[in-house]
Amino acid sequence: MNQSYWQKTSSIQRCASIQDDMDTDIVIIGAGMAGVSLAYQLKDLPYRVIVVDKDQIASHTSGHTTAKLTVLHGKIYPLLKKHYNIHYAHLYFRSQEEALNTIKDIIRKEDIACDFQENDAYVYTDDPQYVSMIQELEYILKSFHVEVIKDSQHLASVGLKHQAVFHPLKYMYGLIDKCQKDGIVFYEKSMVESIERKKDGFILKVNHHKIRSRYVIHATRYPFIKKGIYFAKLFQTKENVDLRNKEGNQSLLCIDHTDSYRPVQDKGIYIDMASQEWYALDSVPLRGVPYIGEIKPGSQEYVIYGFQKWGMTLSQVAAKLIKDLILQQENPYKSLYSCQYFSLSFAKEYQKKIMNSYYKGFIYPRFHYKKVNQIQNGEGAIVRENGKLKAVYKDENGKCHVFSPYCPHLKCIIEFDQKDKIWLCPCHQSTYDAYGHLIDGPSLHSLKKKRNDII
Repeated sequence: MNQSYWQKTSSIQRCASIQDDMDTDIVIIGAGMAGVSLAYQLKDLPYRVIVVDKDQIASHTSGHTTAKLTVLHGKIYPLLKKHYNIHYAHLYFRSQEEALNTIKDIIRKEDIACDFQENDAYVYTDDPQYVSMIQELEYILKSFHVEVIKDSQHLASVGLKHQAVFHPLKYMYGLIDKCQKDGIVFYEKSMVESIERKKDGFILKVNHHKIRSRYVIHATRYPFIKKGIYFAKLFQTKENVDLRNKEGNQSLLCIDHTDSYRPVQDKGIYIDMASQEWYALDSVPLRGVPYIGEIKPGSQEYVIYGFQKWGMTLSQVAAKLIKDLILQQENPYKSLYSCQYFSLSFAKEYQKKIMNSYYKGFIYPRFHYKKVNQIQNGEGAIVRENGKLKAVYKDENGKCHVFSPYCPHLKCIIEFDQKDKIWLCPCHQSTYDAYGHLIDGPSLHSLKKKRNDII
């Protein structure tokens, strides 16, 4: 079971599911950090607002994050300067700094007990090949008139003071309590099946009921809609996370690997490929900057996609920006996060990774597969039987469970992740448990079961 430290150390907040047709002003799809933060921003406005989630509130990416509150987002500033300009990099920095300060203010104002703790955060490398990138990052931060610090334990590093860590679920549950007291209603186990545009708004089909709304905001990790072809402008990543002995109170990120550390109580939370306790999925925008805004001007339909592992501050950026767009107020970051542009230059940074994903999803398994008798108990694999590919999981008792190998989303061929015992789409990262049940989208459906004619 993919249960994080945050889920084990907080009281689950349960909500009802959609049981009737209803009318409202604003529907937020997705009750993760972005959806909850947006609900909090809207709570004092004269709108009827509901938040719907297909699963349990905050049970996916926001419940599995490392929960760093920092403006240091890995390589983002040198890359923004390279593919756009220093002005874009500065706007991005300002938006994160403002969001970090806003979160601190909210915690103080609402007196949310969420294990908040200020600390120093560093980006570092011990590989000579990446020293120049750390130096470039330091130069950029100094050009923003920011005081930087160093960690002498590493070959090259740059850090900032007054960053922070917190317990994301305790924070979110605190926001939800405030929202509910002001009339915002949260619904779980309420999957949006379709969205139909009408002249005066939208009709959403949820749990076979109709919801009429003036505005719709998509605050999911990855798009389940094909509108805007955002699924082709993003890719998803999977990171394994665990707890180990504490190494200090600072937050660390190795710029040349995915290794990451942050303190929590008397332990430390790490990200690396060998981690075992839980895993987290996140989406990465090919243009380098998240999509936050209207799908097209005047549509009254908004998206929040592509936090690229930095959803804690970016969720707050998105919440404030979407609120301002709905109210038709000025926001200095509107053009930066606008949905109306793309960068082929930045996308080339991920070209090799994307090509490899599609190779694994469409070509490799057609020529590399196992025979059923090669699958051990507790393993899964793609097999070819009578000329057809099948996905087979052999349980601990040796019984075979057989499924279609094609992801229901866009028909990529799935693969089995032995470490976490899940089926994973290599193209768009839909995930299914060993028995084919949907865990995470963009797919909306479980794997299609096949008649077990193997054993």
